[in-house]
Amino acid sequence: MKTVWTITTDTFGEPRMFGVYENAGAAAIAFEHLTNMADPNDEFRIKHAVVEEYADVLESKVQCDKNRAEAMSDVSN
Repeated sequence: MKTVWTITTDTFGEPRMFGVYENAGAAAIAFEHLTNMADPNDEFRIKHAVVEEYADVLESKVQCDKNRAEAMSDVSN
């Protein structure tokens, strides 16, 4: 069993997972980074979860990263 922290945000226009972290300190740093880019009505969800393996949530994070990269390339084009 592994304890992880996840951050989900709508800062990018729709709810998506921003990251998966091994400890609360790392999640807090990411949250602080997000708040520097946030609009007044943006929402954040920080969740503490116990998973069988870190890989259980890593796949979701990888998919979110791909979606974010595609969205960023659409904005820059």
